[in-house]
Amino acid sequence: MQSLVLTADGLQISDTPIPALMPGDVRIEIRSVGICGTDLAIWKGDYETPLPIVLGHEISGIVHESSSPEVEPGTLVTTEIDISCGRCWYCRSGSKHLCASKEVLGITRDGGLSEYISVPADIIHPLPEGVDSVSATFVEPLASAISTEMHAHAEQNEPVVIFGSGKLALLLAQVYDVGGADVHIVGRNRWQLGLARQLGLRNTHDVISEKWRSEILKATNGVGPRIVVEATGNIEGLRMALGIVRNGGIVALKSMHGCEYPLSPTDVVTKELTLFGVTRGPYKKAIDYLAQGRIEVKRLLSKEFRLEDGTKAFEFASQPSVTKVVINI
Repeated sequence: MQSLVLTADGLQISDTPIPALMPGDVRIEIRSVGICGTDLAIWKGDYETPLPIVLGHEISGIVHESSSPEVEPGTLVTTEIDISCGRCWYCRSGSKHLCASKEVLGITRDGGLSEYISVPADIIHPLPEGVDSVSATFVEPLASAISTEMHAHAEQNEPVVIFGSGKLALLLAQVYDVGGADVHIVGRNRWQLGLARQLGLRNTHDVISEKWRSEILKATNGVGPRIVVEATGNIEGLRMALGIVRNGGIVALKSMHGCEYPLSPTDVVTKELTLFGVTRGPYKKAIDYLAQGRIEVKRLLSKEFRLEDGTKAFEFASQPSVTKVVINI
């Protein structure tokens, strides 16, 4: 089969063996794979992982062969990205995504940028009518956005500030908007901020204008927001998030690929801040949101590529204004 393999010399199309179907596994014939910020960070060398590796964890495809009676061939599915051991304390406590021995598709184990992939049947999610293969590549990041909102839930009309205007930031903003929050997006890419407004997210703030801070303070009666989500993936975004959050507030970290930040524990203690990260979320709820049309994803799609044009896809995806790139197999 054909795979897009990342080596020390870059991305290249290679012939690789069709993955074996182990007991309890499902083999998926890949249809679409989204390029994530983590994929780009690995490709650029900012996020270290063993090479060679097949990237891609935002996966959809058709069940090709199944050793599980619960998953029928021909079904359009998406898959979770963690393959947990099932035996450790985390797995037995219901937190499989925190498994100390887990493998992660596209990061520590070959991912979806191939013609086929085999994964355990218990991480497969069938997709209903109305959710096509391209839309399904949004399930994993959308689930993570939903989990963020569940951890830092906003009251009706409560201001929530999201730093960033890329794919994940716009998914987060829509999730909070659906929940009734007063969403404010702070970003520097004017095209993406315009896209946010097209999605009905009216409160956008251009960080370059230097007015964003006063606008946010005005919207929060001068004290700053209780909930801030950092989704820029850079240190400056985190600095701004920590600088605007109110005393006793919450900062959710959503996109820090290898960044190091000299965080002051004194500030965290004296301001009584809560900092937390979210890596995974409820796939079923994300699929339901897509099926019900509650979250718009197609307008976040910047361009589609074929597998043989994988290097061009990654180069295109790394441009500042690009929101989402999908590779179709």
